[in-house]
Amino acid sequence: MQESISATGMTPFKKLVLFLSAFTLVRLLVAGSFELALDDGYYWLWSQHLSLSYFDHPPMVALVMAATTLLGESEIFVRLGAVAGAVIATFLLYRLTARLYKNEEAGWHAAWMLNLSLIFCAGALEVTPDTPLVPFYLLAMILFHDAAHATDGGWGKWLAAGAAIGLAMLSKYTAVFFFPGAVLYLLLSPGKRGWLLRPQPWVAAAVAALVFTPVIIWNMQHGWISISFQAKHGLEQAQGNPLGRFLEYAGFQMALYSIGIFFFLVAAAADSVKTSFTRFAQGASDAAIDANRFLFSFWIPTLLFFTLNSFRATVEGNWPILGFLPLFALAGGLASGWLENPRTQKPLKASAAAALLLIAFFHIQIVDPVIPHPKRFEISRRIYGWKKLGNEVDDERKTLSAKFIVADRHQTAGLLTYYTAPHLPAYLIGGYNRLRYTFLPPVDSYTGGDALYVVEEGRDNTAAMQKVFERIEMARTVVIERKGELIRRFVIYRCYNYRGGLSDIN
Repeated sequence: MQESISATGMTPFKKLVLFLSAFTLVRLLVAGSFELALDDGYYWLWSQHLSLSYFDHPPMVALVMAATTLLGESEIFVRLGAVAGAVIATFLLYRLTARLYKNEEAGWHAAWMLNLSLIFCAGALEVTPDTPLVPFYLLAMILFHDAAHATDGGWGKWLAAGAAIGLAMLSKYTAVFFFPGAVLYLLLSPGKRGWLLRPQPWVAAAVAALVFTPVIIWNMQHGWISISFQAKHGLEQAQGNPLGRFLEYAGFQMALYSIGIFFFLVAAAADSVKTSFTRFAQGASDAAIDANRFLFSFWIPTLLFFTLNSFRATVEGNWPILGFLPLFALAGGLASGWLENPRTQKPLKASAAAALLLIAFFHIQIVDPVIPHPKRFEISRRIYGWKKLGNEVDDERKTLSAKFIVADRHQTAGLLTYYTAPHLPAYLIGGYNRLRYTFLPPVDSYTGGDALYVVEEGRDNTAAMQKVFERIEMARTVVIERKGELIRRFVIYRCYNYRGGLSDIN
């Protein structure tokens, strides 16, 4: 493998270590400096009640958070898995790219571009199912590539690849896109097609399924609610103009991948289409052709699916991330040439500088907003005021022995549980208690007890609450403001003598 030394006398790996050390230090400082975001509290709640799976996602995110919060319960320990996951993912992308192109410099370029993308920087500060998904998926790609190039039976490599795929699937359902990518690579590679007639790949797939078994068992026990929910969530026809939805999807992806960097990723994708097949590869080495074919096979199914689906359904910004990972590796393989070409050198450097400014602004804005944003795009609005709301709930508990909380949203429920001391279980109105909270005691186990109903103004449903409590009275209004700007207003109600039936309310 080629390992170059830059003009500064540093190898690509040393540059990576210094670069990532600086980024990780900043992330650690920022990670403990702001309150939990909406979904953070929900996943933290999972980590306190480990289960084979959950309504929304497989269990790996809960396991990660359960491990890091053994060290402490403050925000930095809740987020520690995200910071560590970013480090692991970066090294794995570096290794994958360097192996494919037999060039350490290519790995370095892929790594810094990944870390200058806004979506990756945001993911390095918030534990989500993508936190374990990305490292396990990259590991699976490395192990699968090694297995496909094995000169003997390669049983150990195939089994390891299967296990890694299974762990990715235990992280998030979208890991299933690995399979069409793997099959496509074997089909496109004349020297690799024979693997499809041998048992090793199929046994590897069986190992992946075996690792994924806890999710299957959980779904069988709960009427397949998680798989059906995700299928509906991702594929349900949305209202509105299909072209408008696609343009919104494309624009959002452009912003998430730091605009200038995004266009270089698109250029890398186009180059991979051209050089994935020998007859279009003008003078490319066999290794480069194989690398491009491998990465093409893994980005095309995922990004094609989500791009086409964006015309008919709403696609959330992070869903296609597995399709972008191969593009970073492709861009890493091309970056040295881009930097040597006067036509692309300045745009790439300018894109990197703009991306660095963007993520610096993001890290400042998330802690202490300095520039007002439209409410829809102001992420700091989602992570402000929850501690105050929890304190207000605790004040009410001084004079009311509440057994549980009723909240208006599952994200609010998780955050209220986190920010109350001792932690108070929180439920919702309606049947979602039997779906989202299979890991909690049934809410009717608190029959005869008192509760607090915490609801954002405009979402108040006290009429429904009157049906299941003997008496309800408004306790206080909580106003969440920041620098004179109204963020949100909550109302807290005292609810007496729960009669049961909260989950049966429509």
